[in-house]
Amino acid sequence: MKEIEDYSAEAQARMKWITYKGKEILIDDYSNIMPNQLPPLIENITNLTFQSGKKDILLIVDVTGAYANKEAVSAFSESGKKSKELIKKTAVVGITGVKKILLKVVNKFTGLNAKPLSTRKEAKEWLVK
Repeated sequence: MKEIEDYSAEAQARMKWITYKGKEILIDDYSNIMPNQLPPLIENITNLTFQSGKKDILLIVDVTGAYANKEAVSAFSESGKKSKELIKKTAVVGITGVKKILLKVVNKFTGLNAKPLSTRKEAKEWLVK
């Protein structure tokens, strides 16, 4: 895993809007990120989401291969609470093992009720239902 020197640029590279079945979906890609890199990246991506000016966002959060610690879970929880007003539905990809417990913690604190799904394709299908 590489060091991140510019979190703003990294956030822009890891945040992508796509159109799927006529619906716009935001993909926040946190895959293969180390725990210490997550909080600043989450903060930057959250700020960019607000700057987009969009509401009722369909969101995929990809944490495949990422490692989380207490600070990362806290950052995800804070981001979720802060951006809850913008998000219509959230799907999370890459949730395995202990990450399932961490997702329950984030869901409890944010009220987002993010749904864990196995692949981005499954996530896209669920979001557009």
